[in-house]
Amino acid sequence: MLPQVVYLEYSQDRLAEYGLQPAALGQLLRARNIIAPGGAFETGQRQIIINPSGQFESRDAIGEVSVAKTSTGAPVYLRDLVKIFPGYQAPATYLNYYTWLNSTGQWQRSRAVTLAIYMRDQQQIAQFGQSIDEKLAQLKQILPADLIIAHTSDQPLQVKENIHLFLRALLEAIILVVGVSLIGFWEWRLALIMALAIPITLAMTFGVTYMLGIDLQQVSVATLIIALGLLVDVPVVAGDGIKRGLAEGLPPRVAAWLGPTKLATAIFYATLTNIIAYLPFLMLSGNTGEFLKSLPIVMTTALLCALVVAMTFVPLLGYYIQRPPARKESTIEEKRERGFYGFYNRLVGRAIHRRWSVLAGSFVFLLIGGFAASHLKSQFFPEDVQYWFYLDIWLPNDVPLSATNDTAVRAEQVVRRVIEGAPEGGTKEKGTEHLLTSVTSFIGGGGPRFLVFHRSRSDSD
Repeated sequence: MLPQVVYLEYSQDRLAEYGLQPAALGQLLRARNIIAPGGAFETGQRQIIINPSGQFESRDAIGEVSVAKTSTGAPVYLRDLVKIFPGYQAPATYLNYYTWLNSTGQWQRSRAVTLAIYMRDQQQIAQFGQSIDEKLAQLKQILPADLIIAHTSDQPLQVKENIHLFLRALLEAIILVVGVSLIGFWEWRLALIMALAIPITLAMTFGVTYMLGIDLQQVSVATLIIALGLLVDVPVVAGDGIKRGLAEGLPPRVAAWLGPTKLATAIFYATLTNIIAYLPFLMLSGNTGEFLKSLPIVMTTALLCALVVAMTFVPLLGYYIQRPPARKESTIEEKRERGFYGFYNRLVGRAIHRRWSVLAGSFVFLLIGGFAASHLKSQFFPEDVQYWFYLDIWLPNDVPLSATNDTAVRAEQVVRRVIEGAPEGGTKEKGTEHLLTSVTSFIGGGGPRFLVFHRSRSDSD
């Protein structure tokens, strides 16, 4: 929307009759339109703020400014010398266009007004999006029928997709855990315990994060997706301990208690190691640290909840679900001598006997990894999957806005040809689905949602 301005239309000869120059009118108006504070002074126990009057409140107030005197000494007002009328900024310094695909498959471009609506803290994005849609539906009833209301960036929809991604990752994690448990342990009961441990751990994690005041947002959801692979580590170890106790002939109550307890130290230090690996994120400062603050907190919460589940719920489930083997299985010593178990047992034994050589070799791999990491391109934030993409177009500082607009139009045409796959100067075949549905252009400045990006070259983008 163009800003409103007030224009003064004058005659050079008319001003010359009173000895005025056009530049003098600007000086007189600036001197009259006082908007700066006048300071303050103290009177005893009180401080008085001085606010000078005289700021223009209307177009008529501009015409009441005295600019000269007649030969008889009568004041001459600005309204007597110039014509004062309202208008809009010309030439414009900032324009907004919206290009959309109509029902006939043709692209249309028209002026637009973009509104940036932000959600308050401690609110839910889904309810926020629903309330916005309801207000827009009410507003559309009183607006002209040909006025198009469209979403340039629909964050509630993006959050909904992220939640669906997390649920899909959760389902895939459960399926993988069950599958690996069936292959590794060849027992459906233990696989069932592992499958139940994940939702129990996540339920506890959600409760603790709610108590800590952490919202379910993009970083916390991504953290939970990362943590899914770590949440089953300690429950698998605890469940395997119960299985081995039952195989050795221990009563179910004793096996359910003794299996995780014997491995409590190893389980604790494994959890502590994973937690420490993510704690350095708390040392980040600035906007990056604020953005990633929830990552180490949610990860620590999830891993501690997994530890609690491994030492409490897994023994409880193991007592009621797991059963002693129906037939006598091979002893542990016999398993260690054949197949993959035999190979792994011999490999670990040799590594223990040559522990110092293995430690030195690990440092060699650490140095190689550090050297390789130093040659990798760094990008702290990964590319995000969005429903939109943006282009920054920079022109020299002295070009007019019309040239910037023409360049933006050509850029839109190039984007459409590339995405739609149409030949040069051609159109897309009828009946095919369009990946690109609309384009929003901001001429002379960035869009309201992109003000955080660096804009140091020119204002003509």
